[in-house]
Amino acid sequence: MKRTPQKLFATLLSTAAITLALGGCASKEKPHTEVGDIPPGSFVKSWEAEVDVKSITQIYLGDQTLLVYGKDNQIIAYDTKGGLKFRTKIGDRGDVVGAPAVQPDRILFPMGSTIEVVTQRGTHQPTITLPQAIRSPIVAVGQTVYAGTDSHTGARLSAIALDREHPRFRREVLTRSVIDTKPALHDNVVYAATGDGRVYAVNSDLTQLWPLAPEMPDGIFHTDGRIEAAIKADEGGVYVPCTDNKLYCLDLVTGKVRWQYIAGVPLTDSPIPTSDTVYINVRGKGMVALDKKAGVQFRQPRWSNDDARQLLADDAKYAYVLTNAGRILALDKATGKVAFQSERDDFVSGITHVDSKDSTIYVLTKSNDLMAIRPVLKTGVVGELVMLDTRDTTTATP
Repeated sequence: MKRTPQKLFATLLSTAAITLALGGCASKEKPHTEVGDIPPGSFVKSWEAEVDVKSITQIYLGDQTLLVYGKDNQIIAYDTKGGLKFRTKIGDRGDVVGAPAVQPDRILFPMGSTIEVVTQRGTHQPTITLPQAIRSPIVAVGQTVYAGTDSHTGARLSAIALDREHPRFRREVLTRSVIDTKPALHDNVVYAATGDGRVYAVNSDLTQLWPLAPEMPDGIFHTDGRIEAAIKADEGGVYVPCTDNKLYCLDLVTGKVRWQYIAGVPLTDSPIPTSDTVYINVRGKGMVALDKKAGVQFRQPRWSNDDARQLLADDAKYAYVLTNAGRILALDKATGKVAFQSERDDFVSGITHVDSKDSTIYVLTKSNDLMAIRPVLKTGVVGELVMLDTRDTTTATP
């Protein structure tokens, strides 16, 4: 079949034969490919990029930008179509670069008491210096960053101005305990959790929004444990994992419990809400799927899978997960049964990509290839069939 510039062919993910040898380096030899019809119940490759960076530490996705963190703070940015946007270095060797906040025109990299700013073209902007250290991952809206910060007078939730230097903080709210986890942002409301198990809801000026009530006399929701993983928020509520063995779903307006799931063990992973399901990893059970929209106040799992370690994407019918063995499974969302799976088993990590209109899966292989792949659910898809991956992965590092 003749290929034209106007038509993008995808590549079927097939069995990866990885030959490991002591010593040596990664070969640049590409796998043999064929073009053909792709059957339903398969995964096809939209694009692939060989990531030229050592010791990949993290991969992030935000606002159509993929960011790969490597050794010595080397960072490579790709667009979601596989195009290289830029390469750069943030800070000095040994500096700790936090999770980025990606905006349409720039990317913010928190680094302790500073924020490094890089445009979407890779140009470095003046460093933003802060009067106190950032403690949590950040969220950004327009010219404001929200984060937990440290001060000699106590822990705070801070609104940091990006468009002015004095004063750098627009407003701060004192919290009795530190904020270690990323705040959640939904519909211009910021939700933040403290380590001692309290949840705040504030507007853009950090004014508390939840009303006083007998069970919430201070307008703050209190759990019976610690909150060690990021909370999430969407139109269905605020999802709070806690070491008191519960996942709470709180009402956005009142802060009262809408429903809860009792896991039986401390919850230390962040929940992932999608259009109709909330996924969470539970120690001893693997990934648990909970009905988001319907059910009793004390939710029971729709299903669980003890081999699933990360949700990669989902659509109306399937949840796509990465297993402990390095495969991608398509799990029936109603039953949790395996509908189909990748023949390749060399995926080492991935990105959780939740988008009701786009179920693209982003994964990294042992050979340091960043891939965007799509599930094939019906006939009529044409692609390049990957027959064999023979590259030596000795020096590849996840």
